[in-house]
Amino acid sequence: MSGKRVLIVGAGVGGLASAIRLAGSGLEVEVFEKNLRSGGRMGRLEGGGFVFDTGPSLLLMTDVYRDLFRSVGESLEDYVELLPLDSRYRVVFGDGDSITMRRTLPEMIRELERIEPGVTPRFYRFLETSCHRYRLGRSEFVERDFESAGEFFSTRNLRLLAKTGALGNYYRSVSRFFRTEKLRQAFSLQTMYLGLSPFEAPAVYSLLPYTEIAEDGLWFPRGGMYELVRAMETLARELGVDFHLGCPVEEILVRKGRAVGVRAGGEGIHADAVLANADLPYVYRELLGGRADGDFGMPRRSRQKLRYTASAFMLYLGVGRKLDHMLHHNFYLSGRYRENFEQIFEEGVLPDDPSFYAVVPSRTEPAMAPEGMESLFVLVPVPHLGGRVDWEREGEAFRGKVYSLLEERCGIHWSDVLFEEVRTPRDWREEYNLEMGAAFGLGHGILQVGYFRPPIASKGTKGLYFVGASTHPGTGVPLVVIGARLASEKILEDLS
Repeated sequence: MSGKRVLIVGAGVGGLASAIRLAGSGLEVEVFEKNLRSGGRMGRLEGGGFVFDTGPSLLLMTDVYRDLFRSVGESLEDYVELLPLDSRYRVVFGDGDSITMRRTLPEMIRELERIEPGVTPRFYRFLETSCHRYRLGRSEFVERDFESAGEFFSTRNLRLLAKTGALGNYYRSVSRFFRTEKLRQAFSLQTMYLGLSPFEAPAVYSLLPYTEIAEDGLWFPRGGMYELVRAMETLARELGVDFHLGCPVEEILVRKGRAVGVRAGGEGIHADAVLANADLPYVYRELLGGRADGDFGMPRRSRQKLRYTASAFMLYLGVGRKLDHMLHHNFYLSGRYRENFEQIFEEGVLPDDPSFYAVVPSRTEPAMAPEGMESLFVLVPVPHLGGRVDWEREGEAFRGKVYSLLEERCGIHWSDVLFEEVRTPRDWREEYNLEMGAAFGLGHGILQVGYFRPPIASKGTKGLYFVGASTHPGTGVPLVVIGARLASEKILEDLS
């Protein structure tokens, strides 16, 4: 591999993880990032003495990150300290009742039995089924790169899909184990992590609550989620990776059907391979000029028929008092749970009674807020820009609605707020080039997972590869890091 060079477009988590693996294998690696800091959506915001993580806030499947550092002979713990969260999160239902998801099973079962007496045997069966989906889903589908229909639709794979019920309906699958609407909601809301509706998502994503409860639990890096980005960038630099921050790529250079480099700052830079960590639709439309893979390399699909995840309306708030009544992670569910998702995903309008997610990281890491105060970010799932929302006209009223919900459901009045920043789907599109401002990338319906998801290696341009939420295996930070391993392995195989 001596002398072989790979250029990475984008310094998101996928780009950083790929840079570590490729540089660790002896390749020359350069990373180009249009923003002034690495991390992509896993960013950092500071103001008024408050510190916020701007994107992902739930740290799951830590074995993925440990494996990344171990792949180059290092230990994750030498670069960042991970703190286990004893109380994972609280779910507050539409009627004001709540359940706290606990770290130990005895505590968890007491919470479940309080809401649904006699649920314990069915809860254990739910864990057993979810564990089966997690084990098989990771090893046979998530951590494999399917290059042909024959690989995906092999007799063995079809038998596994049927056995696990992985492609069934998520909400109906959860409802088999829980009889009360409250527990059905508590164990289906996790699709919000992926910008999906539980009423449309495949059942395989029941692995999400399993990872929280029984596999690894929830963690938080000391100093905030962005410390994981810092750790990855530090390791990449130690391995010799060159970073060009504040340097957007203008074009991926293609000669005779092969990617040969990029143009950045008006200059052409040669490479043996190009790995795009920018949002995949943006890469095809802007950096390739739409010249290749009109359907993003997906079989029998057109761009017009693709489904995208939801977007997110965000409030980053510096609160001038302590919020002792809240946990680190808090979910406030709509009293019209199903209708909330229908308005977002089917009607494309702002929900009348939104569910929202409120994170108080300073509850775990006090340094993220001034003494006696809290940093708080609020995420409200909303339609992407392909919906029927006019943010210019409706944005301010929706902001007011969210503040009313914060006062009604969290006891936080607007007068408590000392710092505020707002982010709408338009900001996701402008800052990160996300198609339609879809904060989580391409959706994960049955026809957009596995073999049906855009492939890691371009079908129409040799030497061009992809990593990120909109390609295989999918959205969510752990899956993107797994995708970085698959992409790196493919690049190394092709270059050798």
